Amino acid sequence: MLPLCITSCKKEKTSVSSSIIGTWELRTGYGGWSGITNYPPGNGRYLKFSESTFEIDTNRMIVNSGTYRLVRDKFYLTGEMGYRIIYNHEDNSVRTFVNVSHDSLSLSMDAYDGSGALYIRVE
Repeated sequence: MLPLCITSCKKEKTSVSSSIIGTWELRTGYGGWSGITNYPPGNGRYLKFSESTFEIDTNRMIVNSGTYRLVRDKFYLTGEMGYRIIYNHEDNSVRTFVNVSHDSLSLSMDAYDGSGALYIRVE
């Protein structure tokens, strides 16, 4: 039973990790106080993921980079399970959840007035 559980967890983690890998361009940003901002294609705001590293690229300047990991966790607000993204081993940072669906990636803060973003895969 234990090997089956370990194999199942590994497969789940691999499929989520592999779906996030690529280059994503920001298309919509939203926040509790700031409202919704739409961005046109080619706006120069990219989020790039490899198997374990990320880069935030704004107009060809790396503004943040490092490592990330995805963990199954529960949203405080809804009680639903999702994948929390943890950047640079900062387990106590703002709780941000990621969802990948087809060629869209969404990031959502787990807070009543939290912000979020929608990205479209470009590579």
